[in-house]
Amino acid sequence: MEAVASCLNRLVAGSSPSADEMERALGAILDGEAGDAAAAALLTAVRLRGETADELEGAVRAVRARMTGWNSPVPSDRLLDTCGTGGDGLSSVNLSTAAAIVIAACGVPVVKHGNRAASGNSGSSDVLAALGVAADPEPAVLAACLGELNIAFLFAPRFHPGLVRLAPIRRQLPFRTLFNLVGPLCNPASPAFQLVGSTDEGRTRLLAAVLARMPHVRRAAVVTGSDGLDEVTLAGPTHALIVEAGAFRAETWRPDDFGLASVGAEGLRVSGPEESAHRIRCTLGGEPGPVRDYLLANAAAALRIAGDCSLGEGVRRAAAAIDSGAAAELLRHWAALSSRPSA
Repeated sequence: MEAVASCLNRLVAGSSPSADEMERALGAILDGEAGDAAAAALLTAVRLRGETADELEGAVRAVRARMTGWNSPVPSDRLLDTCGTGGDGLSSVNLSTAAAIVIAACGVPVVKHGNRAASGNSGSSDVLAALGVAADPEPAVLAACLGELNIAFLFAPRFHPGLVRLAPIRRQLPFRTLFNLVGPLCNPASPAFQLVGSTDEGRTRLLAAVLARMPHVRRAAVVTGSDGLDEVTLAGPTHALIVEAGAFRAETWRPDDFGLASVGAEGLRVSGPEESAHRIRCTLGGEPGPVRDYLLANAAAALRIAGDCSLGEGVRRAAAAIDSGAAAELLRHWAALSSRPSA
């Protein structure tokens, strides 16, 4: 409790806690050593003042120190994640989840970290359930999925019990907290490559700064659509921060860079996970339209981060995975394998 009080005093005085101080304070909260009122007060104070990279780094350290480990059958330096922060309010189809399927069908191993919907109407685990994929199987089944199919989904509540304890407090706060930024940075598999979606450029810089400090991250991109989409957009430019070698640099991606036409995100809107799953199935089955175009762009961005291909080459590889039927076949096998009682 002393660590929480110390951070609160710093924040009230107008200064910012260090990464070490925030790690100790949030560690006490995650361990249940601080009351709900103190936890809510700290999260509120950070939000009112605005999060810093040191505070986010401290939060990430606290969460990662307490997460449940997972023995991946594929080395972490080959793994990719497509987890974003969510919260763009656009109720769009689950592009990052669909992209994970296409990327895996291209031969890149994906360990996607995710949860149920927090602010949108279809979280990654929600749409996977609608697609017939078991979102929370036993670790041995996860390992089989990754080893055989190049894809696994790590359901955040299984691996982050401290965050489960904190969830009721976060639900009572009428705003997004520091912990909404933590999820994409706390994949238990510690993937070397990440494509992270963010809702605004300020948080994009914050995420990139912390990713640059994480020793297991070899290359990452944090992207924000100019239309507010927390994905690569085709409605206009996508602002990307490329993280590599402990630093980050800015790039701007336009639809032409992917070899794709400009198209608004209105056609991505869905009512919930069932509709999102239906549209993903149709797209993997070869249906043209905005979902396909956006899926190709986001898969291409991830393929570029995980390898050395251009965005245009990434689109061609993703299109081949869809048009050959490989992505749809991978989804069918994933649904079957993930639902087995043991592997």
